[in-house]
Amino acid sequence: MRLRPPLVFLLALFTLGVALGAVAGQPLTLLHFNDFHGQLEPYPDRDTGKPIGGIARLAGLIEAIRAEDPGRPVLLLFAGDLLQGTTTSTLYLGRPDIKLLEEMGVAAATVGNHEVDFGQDNLRKLAGMVNFPLLAANLSATPEPLPLPSFALFHPAGGPRVAVLGLTTAELITASHPRNVQGLSVSDPVAVAQALAPKLDAQSDLLIVLSHLGLAGDRHLAEGVAGVDLIVGGHNHFRLDPPVADQGVLILQAGERGAYLGRLDLEVEDDRLLSWNYRLLPVDDQTPVDEKIAAKVARLAAQADQELLTVVGRAGTELSAERELIRRHEAPFGNLVADLAREYSGAQVTLFNAGGFRATIPAGEVRLKEIYQAFPFRNELVTGVLSGAELQAALDHSAALDPADNPGGFLQVSGVRFVIRDGKAVDVTLDGQPLDPAADYRVAVPDFLAAGGDSYGMLTGLRDPVNTGQLIADLLVSAFRAQPQVDAKLDGRISRP
Repeated sequence: MRLRPPLVFLLALFTLGVALGAVAGQPLTLLHFNDFHGQLEPYPDRDTGKPIGGIARLAGLIEAIRAEDPGRPVLLLFAGDLLQGTTTSTLYLGRPDIKLLEEMGVAAATVGNHEVDFGQDNLRKLAGMVNFPLLAANLSATPEPLPLPSFALFHPAGGPRVAVLGLTTAELITASHPRNVQGLSVSDPVAVAQALAPKLDAQSDLLIVLSHLGLAGDRHLAEGVAGVDLIVGGHNHFRLDPPVADQGVLILQAGERGAYLGRLDLEVEDDRLLSWNYRLLPVDDQTPVDEKIAAKVARLAAQADQELLTVVGRAGTELSAERELIRRHEAPFGNLVADLAREYSGAQVTLFNAGGFRATIPAGEVRLKEIYQAFPFRNELVTGVLSGAELQAALDHSAALDPADNPGGFLQVSGVRFVIRDGKAVDVTLDGQPLDPAADYRVAVPDFLAAGGDSYGMLTGLRDPVNTGQLIADLLVSAFRAQPQVDAKLDGRISRP
């Protein structure tokens, strides 16, 4: 099926909410969210401070939409990254989270790159715990296949036939610790979709790609795969309102951490789209609550908080892990952690991937919970020796990353200063001296980077490596406990003119 009116008309419809036709067809309400990252509890909006998100309110909103017209079919989709980013996710490995998604009525989910962060065995366990499929057509594993189907077919009573194809990002291989991805491979999503789309298109009135590719990858799909009608996406944490239309294919994405629910109301008949309307609905303190789910979340949070509410110190300033800051520029939080690691290890240079900073620590009293939310991966510090040329290659790799993508591989540093210009790290100095390509330098990095994570293959060649056994999170805990107040600031070590 091709649900593709002219692109100009589609964009006008987004803006004006105009119906494509007046004839009633087979109805469907599509609901979607993405990049949940373990956010079971509400959290404060950065601008207003008011509580947003929380799975109980998200579930309450979904329940209210289903109750509007009990005869209208509703399809709820999740576009990946269920795990990683909160204390409860780390403690319970996402298992309560996925059961709550089942209770909410999720019909299908795609696998995000963070779904392997607690190991492949945990992903297998998650897939076996619920009655909805985790989809990943372009992810394969050897020697033991993963229990992840490529697609799912739905035909709700009174509604259209729907095919949902799941695709995940190649960053699954590079953005998790290499021990978690042994034997895994991710195929080109466009090629996989091209192979499967004709069969799925023939079996459906609506072919949806449930994607964790990011907006750029979704655009490639829209432009390169015939038969796709709609892409429900994630990975960038973008709030696409209105949605993007590329080659007439609608691309949806609903922010992050359950702060929004996307709603697309469709009418379909004889493989034709008669009408549609899209809204991005906020999940806030005005949203109805699913009390049953709220009680379950409260019990989980109380168990986790017994130990984690201990105050360990005070932050003089906010330590921001906002993606638009720490994944694009020098950041105070990055400077602080990199400096602590250099002091602890005695290294000349420290390098930290910005994707390892998962949550902001507000100014004021700091608790263990906030530190472990900021560093949930339990990465350890590794030291070793690199040549100046290898160090330059690492800095160049970081500098070449597109800041518009908020890349997790962007480096926060200590002991080195440089300018990012034309995708290169230039004017690199250590202690005021130019970087010598032939010299050796002792560096300290998280074990994630030492194992080649985020495509830093040059760091796998660390000579005389020493795994210190020191958790990055515990470095920060020790710093807070050792002084009345921890402060962080910028000093111009990374410049991007």
